[in-house]
Amino acid sequence: MKRIITLIAVLLFSTRALADTTGSDNFSTGCATVEFMAKMVALNILLPSSSDSQSQLRGMQESLKEINRLVCQSVILTEATRYDSRYNNGTRISRDLYHAAWYFPNGQLFMAGAGKDVSIYYPNGRAMTHHWTHGGDPIYWPSGRIATYRFRAVNETWYYPDGHIITYEAGLRGGRWFYPFPRLDGRVGQELISSNWGDENEYFNFLNFDSRGIPYITRERIRRKLALSDFDLLDVPGVLLLITRLYQAEDDARQFVPADANITGAPY
Repeated sequence: MKRIITLIAVLLFSTRALADTTGSDNFSTGCATVEFMAKMVALNILLPSSSDSQSQLRGMQESLKEINRLVCQSVILTEATRYDSRYNNGTRISRDLYHAAWYFPNGQLFMAGAGKDVSIYYPNGRAMTHHWTHGGDPIYWPSGRIATYRFRAVNETWYYPDGHIITYEAGLRGGRWFYPFPRLDGRVGQELISSNWGDENEYFNFLNFDSRGIPYITRERIRRKLALSDFDLLDVPGVLLLITRLYQAEDDARQFVPADANITGAPY
C-alpha cells in the first residue's frame, strides 16, 4: 500500500512539474512577445506615418516598459507575482501569468494567454497579429497598416509604417534592405541600406545627420554583430534598430533587446 501511495505521489509531482515547465515556457514566450511589440512601437515612433499619433505611441511604449519591468525583468517569479501582479494604478496584469490572459495598465487585453495561438493586441486596442503562434499570419503596425503578410517567412516582404519597402527577403542573408525615403542622390527609387545585408565585409549605407538635421550617407562595412544569420534576419524590427538606431535617436527599445537581433522564445 505504501508503494502505491508513493507511486501516486511521484506521478502527481511529475505531472505538476511538467505543467510548471510548460507554464514557464508560456511565460518566456509572453515576454518575448513584449520584446517584439516594444521594437515595433519603438520603430513606429522613430518612423512616423501620417496616420500615427505620437502621444499615443509614446503612451504605448510606457505601457510596454511597465509590463516589462514588473513581469519580465523580475529575477524571481513569486506566487504573488504570478497570480496577483498589478500595475501602479492597481490594474491586475494577469490572474496567472502562465495560463491566463495578460492586460495592459489601461485594462486593454494584451493576449488571451501566453504561448497560445491567439490575437495579440497593442495598448491602443489594434491587433498586432491574429494568430501569433501560427507564424504565417500577417503582422500589423500600431496604426493598423501591414508590416508583413506572413510572419516568420524567410522570403517575405516587410513594409515600413508609411508603406515603403524594408526588404523583399526578411530571413535571407545577402538580401536587399532599404531606408524609408527616396534616394539621396536624386535618382528614382528608394535609398538602399545594402544590396547584400548581413554578409561579412559587405559595404552598407550608414545614415547620419549634420548639425542642421540634414541627412547624409557614409559607406561602412558590416562586421561582427552586423554579420547576421538567416534566423537573426527574421527579427526585422530588431535588425532595423541594430542598423542605425534609425535617425540616431535615443530609444527605449534597448531594455527589450538583450541580444539586439534576437527573439529567443518567440513562437514559430
